[in-house]
Amino acid sequence: MTADGSFLDTIKFIVREALLNGGRRYYLALIGLLIVALYGMYLWIFVQHAPIFLGKEEGGLILTDLSDSVPWGIYIAFFVFWVGVAAAGIVFGIAAYVFGDKEFKKVAVLGEVQAVAAIITVLLLITVDIGRPFRAMILMPQLPNLRSMLDWDFIVLTGYLTLNLIGMLVTVHYYRQDKPLPKKFIVPFITIAAPFAIGIHTVTAFISQALTARPIWNSPLLAPRYVATAFASGPAILLLALYLAERYMKGFKVDFSVYKKTLYVIVGSLVVGLYFTLSEVHEIFWYTTEPMKKAQAQVLFLGYHLPYLAKMMWLWIGLGIAAVILGILPRVHNSKKGIILVSVITIVAVVAEKTMTIIIPAFVPGTLGEVHPYYPTALEIGITAGVHAIGILIYLLLARPALKAVMTHYFKGSGAHH
Repeated sequence: MTADGSFLDTIKFIVREALLNGGRRYYLALIGLLIVALYGMYLWIFVQHAPIFLGKEEGGLILTDLSDSVPWGIYIAFFVFWVGVAAAGIVFGIAAYVFGDKEFKKVAVLGEVQAVAAIITVLLLITVDIGRPFRAMILMPQLPNLRSMLDWDFIVLTGYLTLNLIGMLVTVHYYRQDKPLPKKFIVPFITIAAPFAIGIHTVTAFISQALTARPIWNSPLLAPRYVATAFASGPAILLLALYLAERYMKGFKVDFSVYKKTLYVIVGSLVVGLYFTLSEVHEIFWYTTEPMKKAQAQVLFLGYHLPYLAKMMWLWIGLGIAAVILGILPRVHNSKKGIILVSVITIVAVVAEKTMTIIIPAFVPGTLGEVHPYYPTALEIGITAGVHAIGILIYLLLARPALKAVMTHYFKGSGAHH
């Protein structure tokens, strides 16, 4: 199959395949996501910014349950989760280009697509958390301040986003012309992208870990725990995306070895993540001499003041163990549907582990021992849902042309139905 060779034509190809050549199911999915996204944007712009846009006296972050005592809530909670999902997008790339797995080479571009969609979701969650976007402009003149972990986070996030946009564009550019990726691109790309993938989640953890007034975060295990569970949930989402692509894209097939080898990564990461949780429980409840740390842990594990946090934490432990047990059963790991079941359980488990349970206990009790229980309001939940809809929409719009290019190169065909 021949195609025009310029990158401009590749961009046109991406736009055409993303927007113009879909079927009924594809467009219904796009419309549904767009409605949720627009509703979330409406809540954020016109309800949360009511004093500006509607002339009302009440609005802004006061409409949320965020406060001086609990300044980080559901927005930052899901920020942490999606940074991990973005970091784990590199798993397919490492398997393909470092270990030379031919089957992973066919789907490595989906990891880049996932990273792009996840980082955009992350940046949008930061935007809604700061309240007014103008506040970000106030911070910009301070860049770069290499003594600030926030600046490092900004650098690694935007750097990783740029890397994956370039990686996706180059991959689609060559594959749509039925050409292999050149080694002069692959080697520097994976050499730079792999450390960035670990770096984005490590730096995110360092931001919390450095806050000495939040003792539950003052653990050297925080950063490796972030990375471990990210390498469970990120590949699980990739497998779910591949499974849906196989169902709804005619002619697109993935070798079973991709599912099985990725499951090994998921199960191994869950085991490490659960072990880190056990290690922290041992330190907190067995010999810590920090009373505030123990008080915050009681909120997290025993449900003091916020029962939903304990339920989420024990959900992570229960589902994490269940996913590991299921993953090692031959009847499960030798079945594609069984692997997808483990993937879905893993996603739910890590959402429970790496969202509210990571963030909220550091603020309840607060630095002076005060207790302000945090419950996200309907406004916060609606805005968060809208941001997620935008992220999934971007994932869908980019995944389709990327996989169509893969089909052109590896399957010599690009027919699709939705």
